[in-house]
Amino acid sequence: MNANPMRCDRTPASCDVSPAELEHLAANGETENVRSLFAGLVPGCRAPYASPRVLELVVRGGITRLRSVPPHARRAADSERALVQSALQLLLDPRPAGHRLPRQAFEALLEWSEYLRDASQLAEALSFCDTAIARGARHYPDLHPRLVLARASVLEACGRLPEAHAELTALYRRPDLISERNVVPELVRALGRTALHVGEAALFKRLLLDGLGAFYSNMGERRAILDLLCRTHRGALRFLISRGTKPADKLLFLAHWTCLRGSGLLRGRAARPLERGLLACLYLYRYLRPGQRRPGARPAAGDEATAARVLVTRAMGGAGDLLMMTPGLRVLAQRHPGRVDFAVPRNLFPVLENNPDVRLIDIHSEIDPQGYGSWFNLTDCPAARIESLTAPRVRQGRIESFARATGTHGRSLRRMERRPRYFPTARELEERQLFFAVHGLAGRAVIGVQYRSDESYRDYPHMRPLIEALAREYRVLVFDSQEVRDCGFPGVVHAVGRPLREAFALASGCQAIVAPDSVFVHLAGALDLPCLALFGPTDGRVRTAEYPRCRFLDVRRELRCIPCWRNERIPCALTDRHASVCLAEIRVADVVEALHRLLSEQPARPPVSRPGGVRPSV
Repeated sequence: MNANPMRCDRTPASCDVSPAELEHLAANGETENVRSLFAGLVPGCRAPYASPRVLELVVRGGITRLRSVPPHARRAADSERALVQSALQLLLDPRPAGHRLPRQAFEALLEWSEYLRDASQLAEALSFCDTAIARGARHYPDLHPRLVLARASVLEACGRLPEAHAELTALYRRPDLISERNVVPELVRALGRTALHVGEAALFKRLLLDGLGAFYSNMGERRAILDLLCRTHRGALRFLISRGTKPADKLLFLAHWTCLRGSGLLRGRAARPLERGLLACLYLYRYLRPGQRRPGARPAAGDEATAARVLVTRAMGGAGDLLMMTPGLRVLAQRHPGRVDFAVPRNLFPVLENNPDVRLIDIHSEIDPQGYGSWFNLTDCPAARIESLTAPRVRQGRIESFARATGTHGRSLRRMERRPRYFPTARELEERQLFFAVHGLAGRAVIGVQYRSDESYRDYPHMRPLIEALAREYRVLVFDSQEVRDCGFPGVVHAVGRPLREAFALASGCQAIVAPDSVFVHLAGALDLPCLALFGPTDGRVRTAEYPRCRFLDVRRELRCIPCWRNERIPCALTDRHASVCLAEIRVADVVEALHRLLSEQPARPPVSRPGGVRPSV
């Protein structure tokens, strides 16, 4: 980790592969090629190639090679370890203040710590787990629980069982910090194992039953938990006749025993109806009762103040999803005035700042859900569940999905105002006017362009030539969280790297917004701005349905596979590559023409000029 790299006297251009070519290989999952090419670079020449995606694949490829190296090949193993550790060092290099490590850094740290644990290098494995957790892994609620599990397994292997049990217990008590459902059975079994070692057999039994009652799709894990329950009670019949077991738990056990043992007697497709039926029942039980929690997590009888309080939790973004939650939160606040607490990561507070419907609290602070009458956990994302169940024929938008998940149904859902709620402050609008005056934008037709989305598979690959084309007719204001290169055209003003609320305030002064499927589309809906949204894998018809002044553009007439609803980890079905060819098929000329139509059909609208957004906060 601390080795000094050799000085490089060559420029990146003189190497056999360019940084862009290596990044392209990494984007398409060419792990072995990326590892080999990166290893062939002089150490001091590696920095220009060290993108997070490249480095993650270098670590992954190095681990694969280390696992296959014969025990006697010490020199080869040492060389491979040096390569992996140099990649980790580049991933963990100090960043600007407030800059979060990329997701790939935590994925690489997790894989490396698991390898070290399997290689019995426990002290080093523990050190890398500690590094990942200390550097902000909690911002990724699908990865953080796995890092906690990895760290607990190392502590358990070291014989530090009480410490492992304490960490797993803390994670188990906060399901709102876990976004990946398939982590639950692993957590249940790990915590159950440590509970037995520290003398909490009753907790072990409760954990197994909770593991059966949770919704996840891994049937092998369900069988393992069922076998543990049978072994604990020396058979299914003894469990069913035990006096200390609640009827609901017996019914849950019997349903699993019937379906899983019954499917075990069948073969192949014949077993699937039983398993799918079991999962369907568990899904309905778990998700058709919003606000429900584990037994015993209710406020005391007669505590009316506690019963009236509402907790909503969401451990991750993105900012667009938070905006789409605001209509449902508004209805919830009308039912419980002044009593809705919304727990989100502190870095996402700006999205809901100045919103009168909720009180913001840091989700990583000490929160006791038992102090609330209702608890709606949106970390287990209801919109993603609906989309995965109904794709590619998704009909329900995320605004409705989030509202239903917080208990809004029937007449309340039909009457709900479906535009997101965002509230600029007077000071932010004054600073916007100053910015427009300084950069010559005041009184001009300004088009705001979001250069990239949070997930690269939704990026429009022709954004640079599009900005150049728009700049011939309009002033263009470019937004992005990172530096945007090669867009210094006349008439283009960059607003990159600015704080979120400052960027949103600047966007509120634009005549229209052009953006991929990301937060600026939903901001335009909240501010009643005309918006042209560029879509591919996701469905613009669904995502923009609630925004009257938004139009979407895609090429579904040419590519009938649109929308496919894939995500960042699933490659394109047509090319088996990361890039979305459907977005590349949208021509720049078509975007410009669609923007002209959009502006011609929209009535004139003055920019937002007062705090509270475009609607009074009533």
